[in-house]
Amino acid sequence: MDWHIVYAKFDGSKGFRAFDVKEGILVGNLIYASLMENTEDTRAKLQRLADLNKECHLMLQLRRKGKVCFQTK
Repeated sequence: MDWHIVYAKFDGSKGFRAFDVKEGILVGNLIYASLMENTEDTRAKLQRLADLNKECHLMLQLRRKGKVCFQTK
């Protein structure tokens, strides 16, 4: 099972930061970031979350070992 860290970027942000999906907030420490598997179901859920928050231009990423494995559109 490969776990990936969720990163997010909102409108006006310079870069991606670790993200807590349950709380819907950016976190400063990776220990509070959400860990998810890189599956089709997970990617679909993250894309829906980004689609629901288009007004704030939310972009989400799944990363493992610093490499981006998935990014919402």
